[in-house]
Amino acid sequence: MIEEGVITKTDGDFATVKIDKNEQCSKCGMCLFPENVNYIELSVKNTINAKPDDKVLIEKNENGKLLSLFLIFFVPLLLIGLSTVLGLFVIKNELSILLLSVFLIVMWFFVLSFIDKKLSKKINYTAKIIKKI
Repeated sequence: MIEEGVITKTDGDFATVKIDKNEQCSKCGMCLFPENVNYIELSVKNTINAKPDDKVLIEKNENGKLLSLFLIFFVPLLLIGLSTVLGLFVIKNELSILLLSVFLIVMWFFVLSFIDKKLSKKINYTAKIIKKI
């Protein structure tokens, strides 16, 4: 998806872009516009070395959204299922199964913070500026 916005600030290889809400925003859900907000600011990869106040086109990668949903929702469910199966056959104590599930989910979110840092630096994961207009 390609959006139009204005750069508000730059920081190394990244820029903050202000994107105004349009009619299509209510259908997409990519930016998660709240009901009472007319714009959002996104941190995007500054691939063309644009400067503040430049009007730019940014490209948002749909794969990043799908990957995020997978990592945040599916993996914890998988860990709960794994700990339940492991607990039923090995531990056989409901409280221990619950504690194992909580432990695995907490550990996953620590691992996820490192994964997020790695993925946010990749061009194909984050939104990027593709053109000045």
